[in-house]
Amino acid sequence: MSTVLIIGASRGIGIEFVRQYTADGARVIGTVRRSEDALRLRELGAKPLVLDVVDEGTVAEFGVQLHGERLDVVILNAGVYGPRTAAIAAPGGLDFDAVMHTNVRAPMQLIPQLVPGLASAGGKLALISSRMARFH
Repeated sequence: MSTVLIIGASRGIGIEFVRQYTADGARVIGTVRRSEDALRLRELGAKPLVLDVVDEGTVAEFGVQLHGERLDVVILNAGVYGPRTAAIAAPGGLDFDAVMHTNVRAPMQLIPQLVPGLASAGGKLALISSRMARFH
C-alpha cells in the first residue's frame, strides 16, 4: 500500500486528492490548518495532521510528526491566491508578503522536512500552483 501525503487538504483540489487516493486504496495523510477541518479527512479515511505552512513552529513539528514515514507521493498543494482586483495595481506590502510566504517560502521550508520520507520510499514530489502562477 502506498502512502500519500497531501499538504493543503481541507478543501478544493486538496480534498479531491484525498477522496481519489483513499478510493484507490492508498494510505493518505492530509494536512489542514485548523483542527476542526480534521473530521472531514477522517470521514474519508485519511489521517489528518494540523499544519499552518507559514508558521515555522508547526513546520518544524510537522517534520517530527513525519519521522519514520515512507512517503510514496507528496502533493504540496497549500497556497493562497492573494487579493483579487479588477485593475492592474501593485500589491500592498502585507498582501505581497502573505502570497510570497505561503506560495514560495513555505514550500522551501517544507521540502527539507519531506526529503527523508520521500528518499526512503523513492517517492515523488508534486507542487501544485494556483492561477497566480499562470502567465497569459
